[in-house]
Amino acid sequence: MKTLNVLKYVGFGILGVGFMIGLIFGVQALWNWLIPDLFKGPELNYWQTAGLFILSKILLTGIAPGGHEKSHKKEWRKKYQDKYRQVPEDSQNVTAAKQI
Repeated sequence: MKTLNVLKYVGFGILGVGFMIGLIFGVQALWNWLIPDLFKGPELNYWQTAGLFILSKILLTGIAPGGHEKSHKKEWRKKYQDKYRQVPEDSQNVTAAKQI
């Protein structure tokens, strides 16, 4: 049973590495297809693309494990909903006047 679990994790690891390699090749192909023609930019090799990909991940999502926690999103959503559930008295009077 333990051997099966180990093989499963190794398989997922291989798939993950393969996915990352394919993703980097995809970004490289897209960059080399668009950027040199549109902006006269450089063509990138695999390692430059990998570095650019990692740099963009760090800049856009941060390096903290877990990234943005769902509890933070729930707090923000709750504050937003609470703020807009409270209807000012003026708008209630306008709504009542429109109904008459």
